[in-house]
Amino acid sequence: MKTLLLLLVIGVMCQNEVDTVEKLLADLKGASAVELTALNTDYTVSKNLKENIIFNLGKAYQEQNFLCASRDKSVSDRESDIDKTNKYIAYLQKRLVDNSNRIQTLDANRCTHSSNYIERVKNDNMTLRLIIFLRNSLQNLDNNQLNRYGSYVEKFLTMYKTAKMSELVELAHEFAETMFIDWNQVTPSSQGNLNTVKGQLIEMLDDMERYIREQIKNAQNLEITTGVTLADFKGAIDIENEQINYDLSSEQKNLIKLDEQLVQARFAAVSCREKGVALQQQQQRAIEDLKNEEIQYNKNKARLQEELNLFTDVYRIYSTQVGTSEDKFKQRVDDYVNDRKVDSYERSQYSLSDAVRKQVQNE
Repeated sequence: MKTLLLLLVIGVMCQNEVDTVEKLLADLKGASAVELTALNTDYTVSKNLKENIIFNLGKAYQEQNFLCASRDKSVSDRESDIDKTNKYIAYLQKRLVDNSNRIQTLDANRCTHSSNYIERVKNDNMTLRLIIFLRNSLQNLDNNQLNRYGSYVEKFLTMYKTAKMSELVELAHEFAETMFIDWNQVTPSSQGNLNTVKGQLIEMLDDMERYIREQIKNAQNLEITTGVTLADFKGAIDIENEQINYDLSSEQKNLIKLDEQLVQARFAAVSCREKGVALQQQQQRAIEDLKNEEIQYNKNKARLQEELNLFTDVYRIYSTQVGTSEDKFKQRVDDYVNDRKVDSYERSQYSLSDAVRKQVQNE
């Protein structure tokens, strides 16, 4: 382009149109200046716009990261909620199993206790009948018959004062068995007031009867209390199990919702990160685009500045030297166009031809 313009200037010069050349050089210089100014303006506007885009993309990327952190926290919260819910469900299920085992243990203990109660009452009733039998037998014995049981009478009276009631019950059984064996082998005890002894023995049997009846009554009360307590306890367990089953059902439904929320939260987190990556890539492309534009701008600026400098130099040389030596300058131009040699004095005096030649050679 510069070569073409210079040749045009030279051609105009060769036509002896000095004023036209000067005006043409001024126009070229002005055009280059306007183009350079427009280049700078356009680049400044474009640079500001793209820097603003880069800044907004960076800001959007940061905001997206904050949003993604929130999405990640939502995922973490849902996972934590699911973990807690699973543990609570496991606790409720274990509680149901424990309650079932407790009821089974209580029922088994209840059966054992009832069996023991029945056996105890049976034995106590037999003892009562035995005591009644002994008392009736003692009341119907004469002194001679009572004397035959003297050793057992003394043993009864001795143990009554020192032994436990349970031991006396056992002795009563032994005494009853003795009444059915051959008492002729028993050595009579020393003589004493047999009527008094018989009265003491009957009084002792009365005490034993009251004791056993009290034991039977206590056993019955305990059986009733145990049954009522067990029924109340089982009722409380049933109520607890009912609440546990309700809570278990609610937590299982809640777990389904939490699983669905977790899927949605994970999808939102992934989408958020993908959008963040897209914003980062857009920002990087914008940065690269700005760099490329800057490179192209610097190239165009250097070219236009070089043209402006060249036209400025040509215009200056032409206006200061060619205007005063038009004929000689035309000859120099002719020489240059026809590629004829000129002496060094003329070449140094009229530097326009030399400048043009150098410029053309550089092109």
